[in-house]
Amino acid sequence: MNAYRDVRISLKGGGPIQPMAMDLSGGTGFGAAAAETGPYDVANGSGRRSRTWRVGSYGPNTAITYALDELRRKSRDQTRKNPYAGAVVDKLVSNIIGTGIAPRSIAARSVEGLSEEAAAQRKKEDAAFRAELQRLHLAWTDEADAIGAHDYYGLQALAVRGMVEGGETFTRLRTRRPEDGLTVPLQLQLLEGDHCPHLKTDAANNIRQGIQYNAIGRRTGYYLYREHPGDGILTPAGIEEALVPATDVCHLYRAMRPGQDRGEPWLARALRTLYDLDGYLDAELVRKKNAARFLGFITKKIQDDLDSGPGSGVLGTDPAEDDGGAVLDLEPATLQVLAEGEEVTFSDPKDVGPNFDMFVRQSLRGVAVAAGVLYEELSGDYAQGNDRTLRAALNSFRRSIEMWQFHLVVFQFCRPVFRRWVDLALLSGALKLPEGMTRQDAYAVNWIPPSWPYIHPVQDVEGKILEIQSGLSTRTRKVAEGGYDAETLDAEQRADNDRADALGLVYSSDGRQKAKAPTTQPEAPSEPNPATPPEGQQ
Repeated sequence: MNAYRDVRISLKGGGPIQPMAMDLSGGTGFGAAAAETGPYDVANGSGRRSRTWRVGSYGPNTAITYALDELRRKSRDQTRKNPYAGAVVDKLVSNIIGTGIAPRSIAARSVEGLSEEAAAQRKKEDAAFRAELQRLHLAWTDEADAIGAHDYYGLQALAVRGMVEGGETFTRLRTRRPEDGLTVPLQLQLLEGDHCPHLKTDAANNIRQGIQYNAIGRRTGYYLYREHPGDGILTPAGIEEALVPATDVCHLYRAMRPGQDRGEPWLARALRTLYDLDGYLDAELVRKKNAARFLGFITKKIQDDLDSGPGSGVLGTDPAEDDGGAVLDLEPATLQVLAEGEEVTFSDPKDVGPNFDMFVRQSLRGVAVAAGVLYEELSGDYAQGNDRTLRAALNSFRRSIEMWQFHLVVFQFCRPVFRRWVDLALLSGALKLPEGMTRQDAYAVNWIPPSWPYIHPVQDVEGKILEIQSGLSTRTRKVAEGGYDAETLDAEQRADNDRADALGLVYSSDGRQKAKAPTTQPEAPSEPNPATPPEGQQ
């Protein structure tokens, strides 16, 4: 029996619409009004396929609060034990950081309104300041680590590894005393996300997930444990926490939703597949191992008058020893005559079939998509693609890497560290600003990540040359894309040219002059002209 109800819909400023009969029983049919479906299938909870799909309305921080510890433990467990999980972390770190994201100073003062001579002098002074800044920063990179285990670029890699594996990394900017003898009195201390108690929340004091905020929602401090909570056995007296000003902390994490305070491990969406795949591969390996061990089984009927002398054992071997051990050797091309009552059954274990490779490949594709890496890099399997598909995949992957480099590492880690470094370099007297240059001018810097390897060296270089020649790009930009600084490169080329001129050498790489093409065959000595008499016989 169908139930019908009249529905009247009123519009603002208008009269009621005519009644419309609706079948609320879900029945369909001609002549009777069919039940209307919702605007989205998955939102219609009355459907059979969506009936058991019930999801809570979790905010960006509520979703992480009660799951963060579990996600960290499982992510680190898989990274330690599962080679594919470890490969995901390694590939992301090596592509995002590589040898390091290096600063290239572009500090300069305005030359507007100056005479040509004064402008040239100012540019010369600015270039000298940039060179001194780069020299000083390079010397400091070896002193950056508070514990002395890594240089500055090694700390970048370690910070990104902590973010990928554990969801986030905290870095303390620790100012040192002048008597410590550092190039610039600044060192960095890296802390895993566990150091900040994510369950510490106090609405009255604007504390949320271990982070303190001011009245307008800006971060003002972080509550940090002095020791790692997982190393509590090393601190029997207990783990103390301290409130560290936000200006002294770099928080490196990837926010997936607006308003998200803490980061989740990048393997979160792939953990279940990684765990199940690892167990499956291990079980398959054990099965194949056991199948290879068993050659066959010998069945022998029990007899009352068994002989215990030599040759009375199975297949004519000696009988078992006191501990029950017996030796049975089979040589190639052996034809063994069985004794009365003996029967041999060879082991024939079931193979996994042709679907094993397909299943593992598809599982690894799911892991690669969830973690944001290329399947080919994760698995080492390049048999399914060709040169063009690989280039397209690399271009998309590199776009993601560049986004993470500049949106996360540069903004959340490199930039605040560099600004603090400039401030302390100026305060300590290690660096002096030219007259008229401000600290904001000194902050100006380009961050140069490592260059991408060429896929087709000749074609890639020719493409860069054409872009420069056609005005679509500049030489400075292309040099920066290669991971180098144009000014440094120019200085090296000038030094090479000066050294070549001093030695009287000419190379085809010298753009100032055209070198002679090398000859493949030596020139034959010229024969004397018979019409010309030899010298002294004229």
